[in-house]
Amino acid sequence: MSDTVLSVQGLVRDFGGFRAVNHVDLAVERGTIHAVIGPNGAGKSTLFKLITGSLRPTEGRIVLDGHSVGGRRPHVIATRGLVQVFQLSSVCARLTVAESVALGIIAHRHRTLDVVTGYQRRARAQAETILEQVGLGGQAATIAGTLSHGDQRALEIAMALAISPRVLLLDEPTAGMSPAETAVIAQLIVSEARTRGITVLLSEHDMDVVFGISDRVTVLHQGQVVTEGTPDAVRVHPEVMAIYLGHAAGRSEELA
Repeated sequence: MSDTVLSVQGLVRDFGGFRAVNHVDLAVERGTIHAVIGPNGAGKSTLFKLITGSLRPTEGRIVLDGHSVGGRRPHVIATRGLVQVFQLSSVCARLTVAESVALGIIAHRHRTLDVVTGYQRRARAQAETILEQVGLGGQAATIAGTLSHGDQRALEIAMALAISPRVLLLDEPTAGMSPAETAVIAQLIVSEARTRGITVLLSEHDMDVVFGISDRVTVLHQGQVVTEGTPDAVRVHPEVMAIYLGHAAGRSEELA
């Protein structure tokens, strides 16, 4: 039986005379890793902004865990359990790694006025547990701004996990990373999705990551869905190959 946690239905976003998202349908099943891919200008970023509430849709519906959230403000959608990790770093450079995560826990529990309390001590302990899970346990006291790029991305994921999301949106999580850092973040995404049961919706340029960790893949081109399916099916889809590689339909090569 289908268990769709995030549903996008007939989504449209116009900017004047330009249609960036054109009647997009998307169903993300609970507990899966679902990738949205496409060339530059395909509409991926606009789609994510519509889902998170940063943009209002021109038409269509967005349903999160049975609740219509299309056009709601980002903080309202976040309280429903959808959290985004952005492509550009969002860590506070002056906080320690542990403080960064603890702050998210405290804010999520609406305890920001508790300056020196037992709750804050418990938040710190919870933060350190999360940091261990994402491989940053040994850097709890490190100033966040001094972390490597890959470790900052891991910290951002830890900060998102502190909010206990149902759905985690990752916008180009491996952008600018070395192959070694990319492998670590890819494994972290899989680990957290499987162990916590979090649903992951990601946009990613690295096709090795996409086809290596995703359960389902949706391909956008010029604001429209070209195809959606398993990684193996999408990899050899003629239209996808034509979009990415310029191949004529029917060629047998796989998308790398």
